[in-house]
Amino acid sequence: MRAAYQYKLRPTKEQVIEIDRWLSMLWEQYNYLLADRFNWYEQNCCPVNACPLVCHLPELRENPDYYSQVRCRSRVLDG
Repeated sequence: MRAAYQYKLRPTKEQVIEIDRWLSMLWEQYNYLLADRFNWYEQNCCPVNACPLVCHLPELRENPDYYSQVRCRSRVLDG
């Protein structure tokens, strides 16, 4: 059985100031990155979809057997 706990923060005045400072920095970073995405979209004027990601994937090989996976794993661990 899982138990769920709820905690209520009671920060001091100094901690409230520090938390507000951190939240302000996080909001600024989020807004900057969001603006960067909008600028990229306006410059490129192309919809973002999965095609550029999917097109570069190689063709899948046949299902490997157990021994080829063991050989590949040993090469990765050794090198």
